[in-house]
Amino acid sequence: MKKKNINFILYLIIFLFAGIIVFAACKQTNQPFLAMSLQLKFVGEYSQDGEAWQTLSEDVDLSAFDGDLALRGRFDPELPEGACVYFYLDHIGMNVSVNGEDTYEMSNEINSDLCGTGWQEWILPAMSENDVIEIQLHNPHSYGNKEAYRELLDSLYMSGATQLKQLYEKEELPYRYFCIFLFVASIALIGTAIGYLLLHLPNSTLLLKMGCMSLLMTVYMYLDTKDIFLRNDQMVFNTYMRQVAMMLAALLLTAGAIELLHEKRRKLAQIAGYVLMLADFLFMTIALTRVMGIYDTGIYWAVAQGLVSLILTVLCIMEIKSSTKQQRIMLLCGVVLLTALIAELMNGRISLWKNGACIKVVFGVLFVFLLMWGIRQVAVNYQASIRAKKLEKELKENRISLAMSQIQPHFIYNSLNSIYHLCEKDVEMAQQAISDFSDYLQRSLSVVDRTTLISFEEELKHVKTYLKLEQLRFGKDLNVMYHIERTDFMLPALSVQPLVENAVKHGICQKGEGSGTVILTVKACPDCYEVIVSDDGVGFVPGTEASGEGTHVGIRNVRQRLDLMCHAILEVQSEPGKGTTVTIRIPKEVGA
Repeated sequence: MKKKNINFILYLIIFLFAGIIVFAACKQTNQPFLAMSLQLKFVGEYSQDGEAWQTLSEDVDLSAFDGDLALRGRFDPELPEGACVYFYLDHIGMNVSVNGEDTYEMSNEINSDLCGTGWQEWILPAMSENDVIEIQLHNPHSYGNKEAYRELLDSLYMSGATQLKQLYEKEELPYRYFCIFLFVASIALIGTAIGYLLLHLPNSTLLLKMGCMSLLMTVYMYLDTKDIFLRNDQMVFNTYMRQVAMMLAALLLTAGAIELLHEKRRKLAQIAGYVLMLADFLFMTIALTRVMGIYDTGIYWAVAQGLVSLILTVLCIMEIKSSTKQQRIMLLCGVVLLTALIAELMNGRISLWKNGACIKVVFGVLFVFLLMWGIRQVAVNYQASIRAKKLEKELKENRISLAMSQIQPHFIYNSLNSIYHLCEKDVEMAQQAISDFSDYLQRSLSVVDRTTLISFEEELKHVKTYLKLEQLRFGKDLNVMYHIERTDFMLPALSVQPLVENAVKHGICQKGEGSGTVILTVKACPDCYEVIVSDDGVGFVPGTEASGEGTHVGIRNVRQRLDLMCHAILEVQSEPGKGTTVTIRIPKEVGA
């Protein structure tokens, strides 16, 4: 099974498992539906972690990481009996009492399913002027929102559910419209990527990963708002879905960054990616088995994701030095987004900004860039498809000519003549030569019906068969050297053999006296595979190659098929009296 298929199966398992996590968490809860504007202030004193009571003011630092918070005082303005008070809880427990008598309690220590963010209501009991409201706030998490206590005090309202919903819907309307735009554009990117995959176009898998990441980030951004609970009061679903969406989006960002890397850096990044995938699977298993809530696994996930993101950031920066212009742009985007993710993970502890602002802003800007890049790719590939149709028509007309050009009468005559003389000297070698000649004819003729890419290993066999037959004729006058680093890539059939034949026919044979050498070199570069055919023959003046016999069929058709079938480039360099070098560069995303 190919590595791409294995990776796809692993990602599919993680995504299916994530869906099971959210479904199971919602199914196991008995949470009731909550139905939902004068803003209130709480005036009085506070005591944090059992310390002395101090006057409560708006500029007091009330860190949710510094222990429990006790408040005592009254609401401003004064409220009548039966008033409905709304407040926003962000993963904290709350206990309200009047003159020491408990009147309200909301804590995940009582019901772990209720650990989340959302609006809660409290019906104010009958109170006199001397009665004191006491509020106890408790943060059971070491990781989360440092400003949770202050956020609660800033979100006190006397309101009805409808009025509060209208208030926040108006405030969040531009943000919601932006999320809808991101959602629609993400679906469009995914559709475009699937089309690219079906057409075997470059950057298809990268575009698919980025489209899926954008979709998940949109889900996270949509759920990470105060008004979501006013429209969807399922706290468990909101909490689990938001966390899972962020985890999977970060995993896809990791996978996309890995695809931008090459060689040793990619292998190292893949190891880090598999470790992260295993960690995500472990955290989801812990949440599914109710050992720990998924929000409580956040600190451990943040450490794992942060370390992997840091490794990928360093590897992407190193990759920039040896990348092409287009790759450099994508790598820079990856570095910026990974850096924003690391900053956001750290902010979960230090809380320099609120509501994931860094990752949201950076992602939003880069998404617009990604969308423009995707549109540009569509335009480029549309133009290429028009050109490809013209080339394909011409190619179909020339396929038979191309195949027959590989079986020139003089080659058949020379090969048969060599075999004839071998029959008198070495019968066993003659039999092998006949077998090689038969294989050569079969492979050459099969190109007429071949419309898909073949492995380089298969093409190499054809090249070696051809050269063995030519060496029967030239003997020691034809030297052949191979420097093959890689064979695990794809290319069009009969794209190397015609170049080797040109090297022998138009390079070595034209030297007259003395021996000649043909060298076939294959190496892997950061962004492509290079196939180089060189000879020390007579060479020619660049720009006059098309005038040579047969080269208009050979070189031209090879170049067209390389461009049409795998967006590869063919370059020819030559110097009279020194020889010729032909280089094919096949993009890795196509040839892999």
